[in-house]
Amino acid sequence: MNYTDDGYAAMLLTMALSPDREEYARPLSTQEFRVIETAVKPSRYRRLGRLLDADVSGLMMELSLTEQEGLRLYTLLHRSMQLTYALEGYERGGLHVVTCYDDDYPAKLVKKLGEQSPVFFYECGDQSLMYKPAIAIVGIGGVRTGDDVRKAVETLVLQATQHGYAIVTGGEPGVSRAAAAVADTCGGTIIDVLGGDMLEYIHTDGIAERIAMGRALALSLVHPRTMFTVPHAAARNKLLFALSDAAFIFNTDGRRGELSILQNRYCRNVYAWDALPANRPLIAHGATPFGPKSQLDFDEMTIRWSAGNAEQLSMFDLL
Repeated sequence: MNYTDDGYAAMLLTMALSPDREEYARPLSTQEFRVIETAVKPSRYRRLGRLLDADVSGLMMELSLTEQEGLRLYTLLHRSMQLTYALEGYERGGLHVVTCYDDDYPAKLVKKLGEQSPVFFYECGDQSLMYKPAIAIVGIGGVRTGDDVRKAVETLVLQATQHGYAIVTGGEPGVSRAAAAVADTCGGTIIDVLGGDMLEYIHTDGIAERIAMGRALALSLVHPRTMFTVPHAAARNKLLFALSDAAFIFNTDGRRGELSILQNRYCRNVYAWDALPANRPLIAHGATPFGPKSQLDFDEMTIRWSAGNAEQLSMFDLL
């Protein structure tokens, strides 16, 4: 893939080139990157890509950095050989990197996440799925999936597929895998937003075939060889919810950032399974309850989502 110098500089500044964080300089966080991005515009550099030719003193002077900060940026910007090798390896493995400077970066991420939108992400599969309407089926591994939950997941996936929606999941065991299985049987499409282990995941039997058939897309914010962690899952949930028109949370451990997602309205139509006590805080803060006795009418729900009054009232608005 051909990148602009702005996109290439963005990757140099923010991308981890090692799964175990063995870096000469620590890559910038999204927040740190946005600060630099803002500082570049009024400077003589004007564009991020022009930092590629900057020296340490120029970075310090133009961006008002300390010597330590200037050295960090300079070191990150001079990882071109390592980054090029990494990108070539990813391409051979079917992985691509999309940066916020690329034309195919989803506009809805910028609209929903603003300055918190990811600087880049890894992808494997049919990129066009990101532009479809989508619902998220959300749940964590290690929680028993009862018959009522499986029936609700099946109903949602079947109706969503019939209406042309993609299914967004976290790729974890439990409801995510159950949703993918239903999508397989009914010809649906899946977007898995992963919290780690991307290279292992995309080569798993069934998932690899789904990707090869153009019916699935895998996304990740972390190095493809980085192991799954709860903090990674919490970070990826912003992306997962922002890609979705509506999200159905079946279970949570309270550590995945769902309350923050509700507060910031990264997804404006959030539903929580009311038969699970752990979901009560989500319902108390604005998520719409649904449960074993709910009648999930997709036609009615989509009308509500697209209507002007679809925006849910969050309890955070009252604080």
